[in-house]
Amino acid sequence: MRIAQVSATFLPIVGGVEWKVHYLSQEYAQRGHVVTVFTLRQPGGIPDAPLPAAPRYRVVRCGYSFRGAGRLGVNNWLLARAILAEHRRDPFDVIHGHQLGPMAACCASVRRRTGLPVVVTTSGDDVNTIPSAGYGIRCQPRLDRMVRENVRAVDVIGSVSRGIRAELEAIGTTAKIVDIPNGVPWEDFQTGPSRLLRDRLNLSDDTVIILSVGRNFRLKRYDVGIEAFARVVQPRHSVTSGDVRTHAKAHYVIIGRELDSLRPLIDRFNLADHVSLVDQMPMSQLPAAYHSADVFFNPSETEGFAQVNAQALACGLPLVVTDASGNVDAADHGGALVARCNDPESMARCLAKLINDASARRTLGAEAHRASRHYAWSRIAEQYLEIFSSLCRDR
Repeated sequence: MRIAQVSATFLPIVGGVEWKVHYLSQEYAQRGHVVTVFTLRQPGGIPDAPLPAAPRYRVVRCGYSFRGAGRLGVNNWLLARAILAEHRRDPFDVIHGHQLGPMAACCASVRRRTGLPVVVTTSGDDVNTIPSAGYGIRCQPRLDRMVRENVRAVDVIGSVSRGIRAELEAIGTTAKIVDIPNGVPWEDFQTGPSRLLRDRLNLSDDTVIILSVGRNFRLKRYDVGIEAFARVVQPRHSVTSGDVRTHAKAHYVIIGRELDSLRPLIDRFNLADHVSLVDQMPMSQLPAAYHSADVFFNPSETEGFAQVNAQALACGLPLVVTDASGNVDAADHGGALVARCNDPESMARCLAKLINDASARRTLGAEAHRASRHYAWSRIAEQYLEIFSSLCRDR
């Protein structure tokens, strides 16, 4: 098949959507399909950079990077025109778009012109909304209308979590909804034991390392996570896990962007010696970071489907996640303890259980590693390719 992947942003911009498009494109191409990624030009100030490894796909960049070009619809029109021009030269069989906002609208416009089947994968903030936090593109009336139109204008929508499926059903989606989570480059994370964090932060071998990964923003709730950790390691905040009072040494490491705003909270809880903030690492270093930790902790209030959860599972780390939409899904196949969202006491009890019990960490970690195979990009790609083939047969 000839497959057009469509995404507003792409590498070298680094994020969940960009890596998703890259890994799926690689998997499609590895199976003999011809893949072209259509994306917008890089915003001003972000230079072009080589793609990781040797991509097996083409990248076509178009549109303008000046402020307002997207809102005016110019970039969507140029992107659609580029897809149509390529289609006239060498016809595509299917379009795979990413996110249900402007990119899905672009794909739908090409569908109307060509009859090509369109599959769109959700990301999270294109469907879910938390108005009080200004979270989600649908908080803007114009984009809310666009998403509601798009869910009726494409053929299939890949929902990455149960929460997103429920929201898609609530807004009257007529496209077929399929449940396909985000994935992980599974083999890349099988690097084995590492001391990266222990050596970098000068932590002893008997210190239990709790790890979180991801950009700091309000809904990630690192503030609640830090409070939960304080209840575990500070005597005046101590909690019990069953009959076992926390006593082991523990250190909380957060890796990501925009972490400096957390420092006042760390100081308020007197955690300067127990919490380390580490700037975002290249993807190539992340496996070693995970393998040097003992527990992965995601205190988030909402997720599409957190790829960091899948990465941690692939490294055999036991997880502590919340029961929030898109976060709790990581526990579906085992390997995780689930705490109540925005409840530091509940989170602290889960953390305390794993900090104090090495046997529980090993057992849950083995479950996590087995569960991670459900999220290998190779498996995710096969599910999408089966959908593409079915749509092509039905044309």
